[in-house]
Amino acid sequence: MKLIIFLILFLTSNVSFALEDKSLKKKLSVLKKQTVTIHNNILKNDDELKKIKIDIERNSQKKTIFETYINDKELVSRRLFLLLQDKIYISPINKFIKNLTIQSDDFITEQIVREFFLKQAKTSINQHLESIEGIEEIKKELDGKIIVFEKKKKDLRRKLKILEKKMKEVSKLQKKVKVDLALKIKEKKLKEKAKNLNELVSGVEKKKKSKILNTGFIQFPVRGEIISNYGEGKDIKKSKNGVVFKVAKDSFVTSPINGMVVYANQFRSYGNLVIIENDEGFYCILSGMKNILISSGIEVLKGEPIAKINTGKNNQLYFELRLNGKIINPKSKVEIL
Repeated sequence: MKLIIFLILFLTSNVSFALEDKSLKKKLSVLKKQTVTIHNNILKNDDELKKIKIDIERNSQKKTIFETYINDKELVSRRLFLLLQDKIYISPINKFIKNLTIQSDDFITEQIVREFFLKQAKTSINQHLESIEGIEEIKKELDGKIIVFEKKKKDLRRKLKILEKKMKEVSKLQKKVKVDLALKIKEKKLKEKAKNLNELVSGVEKKKKSKILNTGFIQFPVRGEIISNYGEGKDIKKSKNGVVFKVAKDSFVTSPINGMVVYANQFRSYGNLVIIENDEGFYCILSGMKNILISSGIEVLKGEPIAKINTGKNNQLYFELRLNGKIINPKSKVEIL
């Protein structure tokens, strides 16, 4: 009887355990997708902000050019004053009229010619003034837009931090329910024993492929300037085995692929290092992060924020890509994996 009761309690506990684990995984998956969407929106806003700033700079330059042109040719105030005094272009007009009188019998009076030139001058002045007024209106409009986008960007970053915090909480709960102890032990041993990156990657490679989401296309982990291309670097910071990005401070590092995190810890001179694998034999290696937001044994989505970049002068990220243990040029797989 006691044995039956024990079995019932054991089975009930396992069922409850499994349901809780399933619920947490579902919640975590939803949060991950939300972080990807929000981060993509932030990147989109960044692009829009850059375009708006360029438009503002161009229009400011255009405004300056028009003002300089008017000042160099003849001050607007002087033109208007001369126009009111009815003296503008009188000397050239008189000369022109005198020539007409000598050479021709045309019925063109001095007044008609004067009015023609005055009209041309007035039109020219009005066009310049309208151009300046138009530029001022454009600048005001763009200034308004950039304020809106800055607020939107700030709001999106705030939301991303909230979701990031929730994702951490759910991830911790998930670890309590189901922890891959073998992977954790393996990570700890490799951190201590692996002499270099090659040994580390070889150590985390799985003989059997796991069921992970299809990757499709890969994407770069950050937006920024590539300061060292594949094959160019001579040291660890600018390794020839990958690419090095110069990125904005406090930028998020995102997963280049859908896959499993097999290493997320410090490693020798690389500092914080993350390795993500997928079932197609690809390994993404990232280093240069300030904070790692994920841990080994966690599945990640392409575009999901997984870390934050270093602040200060060394705000660089190293990205290396391997296929079945072979180092390849990341750029060759950005479009099609």
